[in-house]
Amino acid sequence: MGRFHGFRACVTCNIPCTPLNFVDLERKRYCLACFTEMSNPEHPELEEIRKKCEDAVSEWKCIKWDRSEYKLPSGPLPARGHK
Repeated sequence: MGRFHGFRACVTCNIPCTPLNFVDLERKRYCLACFTEMSNPEHPELEEIRKKCEDAVSEWKCIKWDRSEYKLPSGPLPARGHK
C-alpha cells in the first residue's frame, strides 16, 4: 500500500491543508480561514481561525514523518531483502 504524503493546498493562501481544516467547494480546496473570510468577512474570530490553521500545518508536518514507523524521506525502500 502506498504511503500518504499529504492533502492539497488552499487555492487562496496556498498553505497545505490538514485533516478537518479544509472545505471543497466547486472543485477548489479552501482552508477554513479562507472559506470563513470568503463567506463571512466580518467574522469576529477570523484571525484566531487563521492562526489555528497555520499551527495545525506545522504540527501535522512534524507528526507525518516519524522514525519509528518509516525511515525519513531519503528515497524508496528496496523491494527485496528489506527486513
